[in-house]
Amino acid sequence: MIFRYLFLALLLLSCQVTGAEVDSDELLSTVKAALSSSNDSGPKARNQTAQTADDFFKMPQLKKAKISPTGESIVIHQSDGRLSSLVLISTENYKRYLLLKDTFNDAISILDYHWIDDSTVVVETYIKGKGSALLAINLTFTGAALSGIENKLLVIADVFMVNELPKSKNQFIVGQYSEGKTSLYRIDASETNIKAQLQTRLRLNKKGPKATHWLTDANGQVILGYGLDKADKKNKVWVKNRKYKRWKNVFEGDEKRVFHPVLLSDDRKSLYVISNEKDDYQALYLYDLENQRYLKKVYEVKNADIDNAIVSIDNGKVLGVSYTQNGFSQTDYFSELEQKYATELALSLNESIPYVVDYNLAKDILIVQTSSSTDPGTYHLFKAKSWELLQFASRAPWLKNYPLGVNQIIKSTSIDGQQVESYLTLPTVKSDTLPPLIVLPHGGPISVRDDRHYDAHVQFLAALGYAVLQPNYRGSSGFGQTFEKQGMQQWGRLIEDDIESAVKVVKAKRLINKDKICIYGISYGGYSALINAINRPELYKCAASYAGVTDLPLLFNNAKLYESDRSQNMLKQIVGNPDTELDLLMQFSPVYQASRLNIPVFLAQGDKDTIVDIEHYERMKKVLQFHDKTAEYLVLEGEAHGFKYLSRIIEFYVALDKFFREALDLPPQGVVAVE
Repeated sequence: MIFRYLFLALLLLSCQVTGAEVDSDELLSTVKAALSSSNDSGPKARNQTAQTADDFFKMPQLKKAKISPTGESIVIHQSDGRLSSLVLISTENYKRYLLLKDTFNDAISILDYHWIDDSTVVVETYIKGKGSALLAINLTFTGAALSGIENKLLVIADVFMVNELPKSKNQFIVGQYSEGKTSLYRIDASETNIKAQLQTRLRLNKKGPKATHWLTDANGQVILGYGLDKADKKNKVWVKNRKYKRWKNVFEGDEKRVFHPVLLSDDRKSLYVISNEKDDYQALYLYDLENQRYLKKVYEVKNADIDNAIVSIDNGKVLGVSYTQNGFSQTDYFSELEQKYATELALSLNESIPYVVDYNLAKDILIVQTSSSTDPGTYHLFKAKSWELLQFASRAPWLKNYPLGVNQIIKSTSIDGQQVESYLTLPTVKSDTLPPLIVLPHGGPISVRDDRHYDAHVQFLAALGYAVLQPNYRGSSGFGQTFEKQGMQQWGRLIEDDIESAVKVVKAKRLINKDKICIYGISYGGYSALINAINRPELYKCAASYAGVTDLPLLFNNAKLYESDRSQNMLKQIVGNPDTELDLLMQFSPVYQASRLNIPVFLAQGDKDTIVDIEHYERMKKVLQFHDKTAEYLVLEGEAHGFKYLSRIIEFYVALDKFFREALDLPPQGVVAVE
């Protein structure tokens, strides 16, 4: 045991600094130089697509920014592409100080961090060979200057933050999930034995129901629990009676409906919830706990689901709601103060949409992030008293070298009259001809959507000269529950009709070359690409699939699904029932219809995918080869259902771009000199 803690002490010592001021541009220069020195062999030639992919898909420079309770400091989580670090910025003089950095070989990885009080930051980390851990960074200030830093290992345990308790020095609440329930514990970071504070007898909710989610008040009192009861497939909510300290079940509802608790009223007699039980769209309601009924609709947005409610830092008030409309995230505030801030920020930052991502307890110093299709994320500090607005960081400043594409809304009407909203991004590359079009259906297909904010995949393709179309076909979220339900069991059917309706509108607008259209997607999008290639060869010149489903009945052989009746039933509702509809599922499975495929196909898969087993790829490859179809194949080593490694995504997109160019008869990419 002593050697274990000696190792951790040495590990933390290597991360410790004295609080010296650092230049933001040179913050990680030593690390970057060490990484590059062994591979320094002078300028090299590189495929233009590879260089572009490197720029668009490398890790963002800034991940998060959070402000201290008084607003005197900001801590940002930034990255140089491989290693990340936590950096403190003074909001008085804007000087920067390195607090903590990842270590080589991922010995320590920074996952998240939280201001506990003005002099304490708790960091959620992963220590290689040890597991999840909490670290405390204790800060000492001399005036506005950071004069001392002490890094302290709190505990090695798989816990997560529930409430930072910003008004209570050194204290916070964590959750620990196990066997379908979450246990809550109050931690005092000033104590020496944190592990002892995670004993079962000290659980804050030890007499409470078996809930996965909990709400606590500003003082850390546990007041409400909620979650899905998998036994009877019901969403349930419990509230603790103040007087008798007993828990009462105040709501039970169908798991298919949304009932998301937000905040208890001051008198604890009613509950703010986001729900779609009373309407087609999710809205904010006030719910009567005693009589278990809806009192009133507090706020709704026409033709859009409310996604989240914004709650004050002290958990005392609902400040507003957020939703997506016309492709962009929107925020509506209820109080005059927040409304004034939102209006002034929108006027000052009119090139992008501003969002308040954090603020101090007094709500007079705010961190504001801007975002748009051409803005991957820029961070500003807003001081309300002096009305000062300063940009202090950007997620991807190197993308300023690229003219990013502005997108537009495409409205179409599907075969059955259903209205569909899609987004078209045109390339900014100068050309004497109309651009080719890549149709990019999203994954899911249920409860997922595309929006008009910056998307690396879209902007990368646009930078190569392609126009990109993103259809929000039926089943997509945010457009009401009726629209979402209409996507159920429509794999290869009405969903693809929705996509076709959007393509036809774009063709009619004469914005793209109607004779050069390909379809490409990931997960369900990959399935969609393949089934459209089979059923609509006159519309597309080629199709590309990454991690796409090829055999619908094979989905039900997934080991994780096989062990859960609930998961099996949900999949049947989304895809169809193989016990009663096997012929229909085979009819809309690309692997059984491959003989009808007459356009080139690009098939790719990660070899570690546990969502769509690689068997889908192998079966499709075999039948394509058996029928002597024109196809290219790529397996990415170490990748799962998405992309984890930059080198792999570059490899994938270089091959994909080459495939598109050959299928669409476009000139090949050149090479560029890189250092």
